[in-house]
Amino acid sequence: MHSVNLEDLRYFLALTRYGKLAVAAQRLGVEHTTIRRRVTALETDLGTRLFDKTPGGWILTTAGQRLLPYAQRIELESDSAQAAISDRKHSPQGTVRIVATDGFGGTVIAPGLARLRTEHPAIEIELVTTSHLLNYAVGEFDIAVTTNRPERPGFKMIHLCDYDLRLYASPRYLADHPPVSAPEDLAVHDMVWFVESLLDLPELQSAEAIAARANIVFRTTNLFAQLEAAASGVGLALVPCFLAHYDRRLRPVLHQQVRAQRSFWMVIPTRLLTTERVTTVCEHLMETARIEHARLVPDLPAP
Repeated sequence: MHSVNLEDLRYFLALTRYGKLAVAAQRLGVEHTTIRRRVTALETDLGTRLFDKTPGGWILTTAGQRLLPYAQRIELESDSAQAAISDRKHSPQGTVRIVATDGFGGTVIAPGLARLRTEHPAIEIELVTTSHLLNYAVGEFDIAVTTNRPERPGFKMIHLCDYDLRLYASPRYLADHPPVSAPEDLAVHDMVWFVESLLDLPELQSAEAIAARANIVFRTTNLFAQLEAAASGVGLALVPCFLAHYDRRLRPVLHQQVRAQRSFWMVIPTRLLTTERVTTVCEHLMETARIEHARLVPDLPAP
């Protein structure tokens, strides 16, 4: 057995974390052949196979599993050494890719990144927002923030926060239409709503009964489109409070009578659970949710 090239351990860790050569290469900014060549070199030096190739990707052999904690420790010590040499405090470094819903990603996660940058300037965030359900492809994300709680092998689910959806409308709409003082009054009002066939909202069954009383004039899967439609006077909209509650263009309607609550979950591939930069960002997202609690679940209508 030859001495180990410590640089090869970086490629070993990348393939361990992402499971596919192409994804690991993309995350490291190299060709996929480089990943394979460096891992093969490491296997040759150690005299044993570290990965098995399966239809779902590359998985660690028993020998690879034994090597993993040592490789992670070497990575951590290397980062600490670089920090010491550059005369700075050790901080996790590297890229963390977050996939989140459009509304939460754009209005809660993105603003909170200033705090993360101050505390951990060596972490780079890639934020991908979407209105579609995740396909859980290998390497699609390091952390997903989703309203679904999938029971899938290979992923850990962590409750991030709850959030409320309540009715809002523009002052102009409310002035031009009959007053709304009870849910029964919605029968003569226009409603902005979800595209039911494309959006899974089991927690909104009670709200569906509310919508059934109203005249739905516009449907969309995009929360920002719902918000803008309501703000322009198209109708009332049941939208997340973190988007609408402090929007001066909107007023709460039946705020204490019509309410639906959902939850956001963090989904993390189990192979990344011991990666310091990923755990650091998870902790940051939890703190962001705590800071934003009053906006996510407001107690009273905005004045």
